[in-house]
Amino acid sequence: MKTKNTLCIAEWQSFSIDEIKEVCDSQEKAQKIFSEFVEFAQQDGNHYFLKFKNSKTLVAQNYVGIIQTTSGFCLEILPKTFRTKKNSEGFNAYNEQSQENEIKKAKEILLKMLKSLKNAPFKESDFANLKAQNFPLLEIFILMFLEELLKLIKRGMKANYITKEENRSFLKGKLLFNENLKSNFAHKERFFTSSDEFSVNIAPNRIIKSTLEFLSKQNLSAATSTKLNQMRFIFSEIDPSQNITKDLSQCHNTRTFKHYSILLQWCEIFLRYKTFTLYKGDSKAFALLFDMNKVFEDFVASEMKKWCNNTHFQEKNPHYKEFIENIDLMADLHIKTQEKSKYLAQNQKEKDIFQLKPDIVAYQDSKPHFIADTKWKMLDTQERNFAISQSDMYQIFAYLAKYKCTKGFLIYPKIEEMQNKELSLQFEFKPQIAIEDSKNNSTLTILFFPLNQD
Repeated sequence: MKTKNTLCIAEWQSFSIDEIKEVCDSQEKAQKIFSEFVEFAQQDGNHYFLKFKNSKTLVAQNYVGIIQTTSGFCLEILPKTFRTKKNSEGFNAYNEQSQENEIKKAKEILLKMLKSLKNAPFKESDFANLKAQNFPLLEIFILMFLEELLKLIKRGMKANYITKEENRSFLKGKLLFNENLKSNFAHKERFFTSSDEFSVNIAPNRIIKSTLEFLSKQNLSAATSTKLNQMRFIFSEIDPSQNITKDLSQCHNTRTFKHYSILLQWCEIFLRYKTFTLYKGDSKAFALLFDMNKVFEDFVASEMKKWCNNTHFQEKNPHYKEFIENIDLMADLHIKTQEKSKYLAQNQKEKDIFQLKPDIVAYQDSKPHFIADTKWKMLDTQERNFAISQSDMYQIFAYLAKYKCTKGFLIYPKIEEMQNKELSLQFEFKPQIAIEDSKNNSTLTILFFPLNQD
């Protein structure tokens, strides 16, 4: 997608100076931008996000989101929800018009899935009102932040009493004798005092002010810049934070600032004190990246819980019926994610080792009813057994054995080429050791989960 100062690619897609030049129309500028991405890729730990194909080509990995260089150029990495002959082709496998459509689809799918992401501020955002697919990702995230900030303004900013120490020309509050002696030995007409004053210049508002100042330096559309400047005007009397870590610590774990919680999550993201990846940020680049394995896992779990608890959701989403029928859904089914109660083995000291972490365990009457593991992989229906990884099979059957569960699922994304196909694949696990009931062999079903339904 060739928008100003932004290059869109898919997971696993490669790019070089040539792709950047198509966006910025300058060989010299493209060379500088590519050098900045090379510098980013070379930093410790950043191989999780960008790797070298060769000295002139970089390849995105399975993290999606944005990487912005020092010069302000943005690389958008979107989910790959289609199959190409070569992974590195990405959106380049399509002609220009189809490429635009595929990018919009991928962006819509990503934004929908992000609303299910745990410990993230996306749940409350209304993507439809933002017309999100028409904006670069960074601008979408900024608009979400501004939308949340507008809610706060309408509700009213918090103010509180703060202690202010100042050398005044009149006596107000408590006289600080030592400071007064030092500062006013030759100025008997002045008073160095401490007083409590009711002010909006408090920690959470200072954090927001710092975030607004940071965002004002980004390359945004005229409409977004106008909204941002309106908010900056409202916060003009508030000082930026001088110690972000200290101010953030004052905001957490207090009911006073409960309705600031989503806003502060956004502030932590933009000020680089919180991230969804291993990337911790530096002074040379800004990155907001998401592991698609985690995004897909949270999305599937969220949709499952909706099915369990919401009849209206079941009626609105009949495309999940096949999935729900497969798991014999019961009214009292309780779904837990990232279960950590079992271990694979014990060492010689009888200490549990190799903790198991199945993505989803559904309990019924405190017993595991089914176990599901999500895999963000594009399977190939033309291959034998859909080219399912043998290690994925080992993993799910280890879960079934340790949890003494007879029903398991491997869940993969359902991509466009699968939409009109009847897909079914089931395996039976027959352990060769004696068990209480030899008839209770475990079954594993392969499911393809729809991404782009309402």
